[in-house]
Amino acid sequence: MFRLQKNAVDAGFDGVELHGANGYLLDQYLNPAANRRTDTYGGSAENRCRFVLEVTAEVAKAIGKEKTGIRLSPYGATNDVGQFPETEEQYAYLAGKLNAVGIAYIHLVDHSSMGAPKVELSTVQKIRNNFENALILSGGYTRERAERDLASGMADLIAFGRGFLANPDFVSRMQNNADLNPPAMDTFYTPDAKGYTDYSFLSKVK
Repeated sequence: MFRLQKNAVDAGFDGVELHGANGYLLDQYLNPAANRRTDTYGGSAENRCRFVLEVTAEVAKAIGKEKTGIRLSPYGATNDVGQFPETEEQYAYLAGKLNAVGIAYIHLVDHSSMGAPKVELSTVQKIRNNFENALILSGGYTRERAERDLASGMADLIAFGRGFLANPDFVSRMQNNADLNPPAMDTFYTPDAKGYTDYSFLSKVK
């Protein structure tokens, strides 16, 4: 069991991030719209978290808790999986239990820039309070917003996805507070190189 995660570490990866967001399997267990089980893995918030916690604990056991992280999207909207009344309380509970497992980080994504409901500040704060290790925030971040959330202690790290993809010199642009190339969303997940390798470098922009 969990041979894939062990193989990744054996191959030289720094660690494994479990995907508990975006409507994938772990996220389905967390959400009552998808999880309609009546056994110990469904019904209450604690039961809905059980599978996620068991998987996380087993991965941490297999590769080391210091090499294990998890991505969560409390207010993500995928098909019929989305916000529910006890979202905040459930994810605060989950963060505390993940803290007990001792994993390296929680990666919390806000999909509001893509049209989903915004992650409530109070939810982020409760997760921050209940989890002692690194908290990574992501989702539509600008340089200014990233600096603000880092300075406030709300996050330990900020992750950039679309901005990094669209800017081959992303780090240099951020360091110099330069404008970013907008991502070509219509080329995402397409089979050829267009949109992935043809973004301009700042030094080549005339």
